[in-house]
Amino acid sequence: MRAWLLIGAAVSAAIACSSNTSHSVDSNSARTCVGSAFDPCTTNDQCMSMNCHPYGTSGFTVCTQACTPGDNSTCPVDSTGSNAVCNNMGNCKPAKPNDCVP
Repeated sequence: MRAWLLIGAAVSAAIACSSNTSHSVDSNSARTCVGSAFDPCTTNDQCMSMNCHPYGTSGFTVCTQACTPGDNSTCPVDSTGSNAVCNNMGNCKPAKPNDCVP
């Protein structure tokens, strides 16, 4: 039994180190969402703004806030370093959700 465990561990290590490319950070190490603008959410009470909004065509749901339609300067900066887009519904839409776990 021990032999199989040692062989399995050796094979796993060989596979994990089989390339010189860098590996991504484990998704479990992402920060915990605190309800900031653009944190992923499923309900309004998970957001400081009390506004959890689905962006169906983009495939994500995030905490957002009200803004002046067409004026992106009324939205916070998203993870790309630019102001989110203020859509025609008056909601700030980021390019992507923040990297955190709800």
